Amino acid sequence: MKKILLTIAALVLMYSNSYSQTTIPGGIVSGTWTHAGSPYNIMGPIMIPDGSTLTIEPGAVVNFQGTYKMLVIGQLIAIGNPRDSITFTATNTTNGWRSIRFDNTPTTNDTSIISYCIIKYGKATGPSPDDCGGALYFRNFSKAIISNCRISDCEASDNGGGIFCENSNPPISNNTFSNNVASNVGGGIMCYIGSNPTILNNIITGNSSQGNGGGGISCVNSNPSIIKNILTYNNSDSHGGGIWCNGCSPNISNNIISNNIAPFGGAISCNGSDPTIINNTITNNTSENGGAIFSANLSNPTITNNTITNNNALKGGAIYFAMLSNPTIRNTIMWGNTASISGQQVYIDDEGSDPNFYYCDVQGGASAFEVNFTIYTGTYQNNIDSIPLFMAESAGSGTGYNGVTADWSLQSVSPCINAGDPVGTYPATDLAGYPRVFDSTIDIGAYEFQGYVGVNSIHKQDGLIIYPNPVIDNLVVENTQKSTLQILNVKGQIIKTIHTDLPETTIYLEDLSSGVYMLKAITGNEVTVKRFIKI
Repeated sequence: MKKILLTIAALVLMYSNSYSQTTIPGGIVSGTWTHAGSPYNIMGPIMIPDGSTLTIEPGAVVNFQGTYKMLVIGQLIAIGNPRDSITFTATNTTNGWRSIRFDNTPTTNDTSIISYCIIKYGKATGPSPDDCGGALYFRNFSKAIISNCRISDCEASDNGGGIFCENSNPPISNNTFSNNVASNVGGGIMCYIGSNPTILNNIITGNSSQGNGGGGISCVNSNPSIIKNILTYNNSDSHGGGIWCNGCSPNISNNIISNNIAPFGGAISCNGSDPTIINNTITNNTSENGGAIFSANLSNPTITNNTITNNNALKGGAIYFAMLSNPTIRNTIMWGNTASISGQQVYIDDEGSDPNFYYCDVQGGASAFEVNFTIYTGTYQNNIDSIPLFMAESAGSGTGYNGVTADWSLQSVSPCINAGDPVGTYPATDLAGYPRVFDSTIDIGAYEFQGYVGVNSIHKQDGLIIYPNPVIDNLVVENTQKSTLQILNVKGQIIKTIHTDLPETTIYLEDLSSGVYMLKAITGNEVTVKRFIKI
């Protein structure tokens, strides 16, 4: 009888632990929120006071029961892990909750960390500034780290559907921003007045701005470093489907910017801005004016070693210049872009705009530029007009074709190899992280040819499925047969080998640097190869 009672007691205890929950009525919070005490049901606005810390353990769920905010005046430590994230969400996904907010948090407090968290259904509404920062809001505070998070389905009735920064520089790295919306500016991330964060290794996809611009990222009077991100399928109702630059000079380098949409600048729009745009593939974007880039109002971007290909517009398939825009374009491929009205590659709207081209590969050359006046008078020196010969380009121009999964590296016989500026300044590495210069002279485009045998020379078979692609940490491989799986870099060197007979295998890639890789599956006498991107 005693054994039966003990068994029943154990079952009751196990049942109660499985369904434990904690009610937070609102007000001051600190201490530790555990996985065992989860979910934490938030019944009112909460605040971490100055000098206090709230620590949230991996696996905990913070569930807002109404339109309440988390105000951080002290310190927030929310560190999950790759297999056990922390979740911030709302019971009513339509009304949402009011985001995590750092508003003039004292800089004397220790750094807050938000890592391996899922943040969704944040809705920033109400009077300013409550209408900014759907998931996270920063004003006059930079001592926070945002990394390895998934920020999705958040909204702002003004700016910053995902994250809003004002005079704040929190590093933002290795996150995924998806399906966030700003009614005005910055669907994914908004950098406003003096905000210069490093935005590194993020996937920014499916976000939108319904006002002035920046479907993915918006920079207004700020100079962030936008490095090694993938910006894809973002859209704006006005400027910059991927990135909008307004009165700023950000560093935009080593990014993949594809399949974005906006009326002005499908990928990037510059208004009174001088961004440095280096080592990017800017492909398969769509716009009315400037399929890839719109540059206007005294904008003078420096555009170096980019691959600007297969974009589509009404005017200026690649770039549209207007209102005294005088950028310098160097070592850049502009090929396969289309325009349904005029300027397949370049459209120049006014006589005061005189872009300068050096050592580029431009389809049709300067004679094919469409100018809305008498003649183009900019400098056009040492450029070529030759098919670039990419490894595996997308099948057509515009957002109907996938520019992310295409291979924009150069074949061994490409005319762009060793055809760049032999004496000019250039980046130390290419988009894949490999050295410039490989041979005698820098190549034209985002990728430097490394003298390797490319993926197209390897025998391929169908039947291998890999996802996600691009990948941050964990690559899932679906293959129905017993196989040897190998990860190879672009030089063909084997980095990892896994033997498996499982239909689904997860390969952990945390130790891999960002770049382009191949997954090779050897099954009997068959070899299957898939290309993927690690960010």
